[in-house]
Amino acid sequence: MRNISEFSDDLLVKILLLTPMQDVMATSLLSKRWRYVWKLVPKLEYDDSYNATASQFIDILYTHETLVVLRLKQALIEDVPSSAFFRCLKTLSLIDVIFSSDKTVDRFLSCCPILETLDVDLWIREEVKTFAICVPSLQRLKIKNIVGGYKNAREGHGFVINAPSLIYLKIIDHLSGFFSLVKMPEKVEANIHLRHCDSEELLGSLTSAKKISLCLKPKMDSYHPECDFDQLVSLELCVMCSLDWLNLLLRHSPKLRFLRFKIFRDSRCRNSKSVRSKWEQPSCIPECLMLSLETVEWVGYKGTQEEKCVLMYLLENGSFLKKMSVKFSLSTEVKEKIPMQMEIESMPRSSSKCRLSFT
Repeated sequence: MRNISEFSDDLLVKILLLTPMQDVMATSLLSKRWRYVWKLVPKLEYDDSYNATASQFIDILYTHETLVVLRLKQALIEDVPSSAFFRCLKTLSLIDVIFSSDKTVDRFLSCCPILETLDVDLWIREEVKTFAICVPSLQRLKIKNIVGGYKNAREGHGFVINAPSLIYLKIIDHLSGFFSLVKMPEKVEANIHLRHCDSEELLGSLTSAKKISLCLKPKMDSYHPECDFDQLVSLELCVMCSLDWLNLLLRHSPKLRFLRFKIFRDSRCRNSKSVRSKWEQPSCIPECLMLSLETVEWVGYKGTQEEKCVLMYLLENGSFLKKMSVKFSLSTEVKEKIPMQMEIESMPRSSSKCRLSFT
């Protein structure tokens, strides 16, 4: 019977992929044959939940030549040596990873020249004030920055994002006091759920987006975007907080085809506690209502006066509408749904092709 050490590197790597992380690294101590085999493993996951630091693990990882996927959880990164270089790393996940400083974050990410996917899940710590993500190759970015309950914004803490190759961006952040986002390329899909940052400045960076999902603080009346959202075809708004953005986005989105209203339960919206004005219909009909908007979906419809006004306005002026779908709120009693449905069905429609559906 052959000794396992006689197996080819490819076969040994397949075995290591099925082995717990701590055992994978331990194989380097078996013999000279095994010393560097673990570095051929393309995917590593490290969870430091039960240890004080991950410094020893990270120090060795810095010389990994073929690593493609790396997931770190509750690791401590205090320093990044000048020789560090993850030339093959494409996917990186950082779950509550503690960096010693702003410079350490920047240095760590600069070691990943072809990084395509980055997930950052953490709560803000004093050590890092500006979490800068400057990765030219990055295509998909997810940031989740929440902790149990709602707290005040951490002044002087936040993210700076410079990733001109992004095609997908998702941010759920309840803690950062500011954001800086370099203008996104065309056809990007953005899901933005923010509580404290400058919503106006952020939206100004998304004018080339093709799909946008928003859960934001009510807008300031003085905000006027410098550019149109002339690539936007799909828009999703949190009905609890973002109706104030509706008129502005309709007016500046001439190619919009799909519009959805919903409650963003995954972000536990509290933006609606901010003072907001009553929705008022636009003084002139937006171009998208006359020429492009085909589908409107309302998820969690409660039939409030404001919701009825918005729904009626869209039906009355949506000359191109083909479908209006309404899903009543789970809190709506069965006996209330029939009169609510009849009320919607009686609303005048600009488009003879518009089909109503209720779920």
